Amino acid sequence: MSIEIEEAEDRAVNSEETSEQMTADMSRILSNFDNRFSLRKTIRPGRNFLGKWEENLAAAEILINKWDTQTTSDMLFYSSPEEVRMYMYTVDNLQRLMENLSTCGSSSASLIRAQTLMMMSMARLQKEFYKILLSNSDAIDPDRWSFHSTTEYSSIAGSARFSDDGSSDFPSSSLSTDRNCEFDVAPLEAVADLSNIAQCMAKSGYARECVRVFVLTRKSVVEESLYNLGVEKVRLNDVRKMEWQLLDEKIKKWIFAAKISIRILFAREKRLCDEVFEGLDQMRDSCFTEIAKEPTARLLEFAEAVAAGRREPERIFRILDLYDTLTDLMPDMEAIYRQELCRSVQEQADRVLIRLGEATWGSLTEFDKAIEKDNSKATVAGGTVHPLTRYVMNYLTFLSDYKETLINLTAHTHVEPPKAMPDDFAMDVHLDDPSASSSIRLCWTVFLLLCKLDTKSGLYKDVALSYLFLMNNLYYIVQKVKNSKLKFVIEEEWLRKQLKKVNQYAANYETAAWTKVLSSLTDEGIRESSSFSGSEVVWQHEALLGRLKGFNNAMEEAMRRHGGWVVCDATLREKMGLSMAEKLIPPYTSFLARFRSQFETDIYVKYTSEDLQEFFSDMFKGSSSAATSTRSR
Repeated sequence: MSIEIEEAEDRAVNSEETSEQMTADMSRILSNFDNRFSLRKTIRPGRNFLGKWEENLAAAEILINKWDTQTTSDMLFYSSPEEVRMYMYTVDNLQRLMENLSTCGSSSASLIRAQTLMMMSMARLQKEFYKILLSNSDAIDPDRWSFHSTTEYSSIAGSARFSDDGSSDFPSSSLSTDRNCEFDVAPLEAVADLSNIAQCMAKSGYARECVRVFVLTRKSVVEESLYNLGVEKVRLNDVRKMEWQLLDEKIKKWIFAAKISIRILFAREKRLCDEVFEGLDQMRDSCFTEIAKEPTARLLEFAEAVAAGRREPERIFRILDLYDTLTDLMPDMEAIYRQELCRSVQEQADRVLIRLGEATWGSLTEFDKAIEKDNSKATVAGGTVHPLTRYVMNYLTFLSDYKETLINLTAHTHVEPPKAMPDDFAMDVHLDDPSASSSIRLCWTVFLLLCKLDTKSGLYKDVALSYLFLMNNLYYIVQKVKNSKLKFVIEEEWLRKQLKKVNQYAANYETAAWTKVLSSLTDEGIRESSSFSGSEVVWQHEALLGRLKGFNNAMEEAMRRHGGWVVCDATLREKMGLSMAEKLIPPYTSFLARFRSQFETDIYVKYTSEDLQEFFSDMFKGSSSAATSTRSR
């Protein structure tokens, strides 16, 4: 057999035969050494035994030299499967041979020779490992993954803008991706080759080299992917100084990047580590930690920096989007970073959630302060809905879309309850209930708005108009609650109480605005006398004319005053017009019917019942056209 080995070596050195022939020779030679390298057998060293080691080393040397990285650029794993199997078999047995040589106290020359061959084989496998990894290491392409973002913009006056259709210029980023989305780690054949190499290198004492190649290669893929996703390292001061418009865009990009990074990028790296280093737990955990820990921390640092930024009302919605995103990703993170080495990642994520919660309530507190500090003395024309009312209610309406988020947030973040909630907002709940705590917090903001509106109503010189102002604004608030998710936050009993107040404000308005007109239609002072003296008749006639003129003047004044007054809601406007028509037209018609015989002519009758009906039908539209049309008759 030694002659066969020498012949094979000569052919390898002189390169006088083809690779296929060489492989056939090695297969034939190694088949004669079957089970000779097994450590399961206890072999006592002797002359014949040591001679066999020499034969074994010579056999291994042929194949290992063939694939020496210093002499060939060909790739072993791109050759035939039989060649790969034979090489891996040779390395495995070489490792056993080295162990036996050390145990049996063989000559140092043989051991050194074996160690040299092992280093050559490990260099080859390390190169193969790198090449296979590199050829299956495409960075994440954001355009490949389908995310859906709905963003609506509209405006009203104010430092922040919200519209009555429920949209705002701080929209929610509705980004979604399937938690169970499929992605390819690498071709199965490539993963199997990587796993075989990793197992072989680990068994041969080269685990560190294997880990180093894996980490360097995959970490570069992760960094390139994060760059493609727009993830960059940020500093807290940079975020604090950043213009909101720019920061808003960065937050939206972060939400997109975070979902892809956690559910695809890092999940892919975790799965690759699990498959390549199956059964090699320490190598697996070490690799994934080195690859993913720092980039994940960098990803979370941005959300943490936003949470630590300025507390401004308009930022609350983006903060809630961040909270929503991170909460949604927590189950994925718990599965990906479950190893002890990544505990700090989970702790950081938990800490960021808490700080985002604190930032949310802090922003809402600033919103409340802004309401309380609103000291504008200007009144809105016609007693219509105040811009502050629109702003606050649209803000709260949009905030109510995050009801579930607020409940979750309250469960993990302390919410300071209001010092004294009014009876109107009394809720039969416990403050330690997260749902109740978040509801009470929003109710408090509504209460602050109502207090501010009550103050602003006092700015009107006309008492009737102040009641109209309160009625308009309270009715607007009630409708916003009923037609949004605020109805799940504020109890129905509160709505019933507020509607009663709306009716009371309407009644107070009627009393203040129309009492003078209605008092002109009473019989007091103008009843027919039983006396037939001439002076008595003249007095009754003059009093009647004075009463009619008084009605005409009062009605004209009321029409003039109401020319620019407004009832915003069409249904409420029609209801109030009908109410006034029912209260005034029948008494006026009756008055004319009773005393028309006292007038020599209708010249003193300025308004017909049809005129009044038309006026009340067109009243509260914010235009004097109705009054002008009536007076022109």
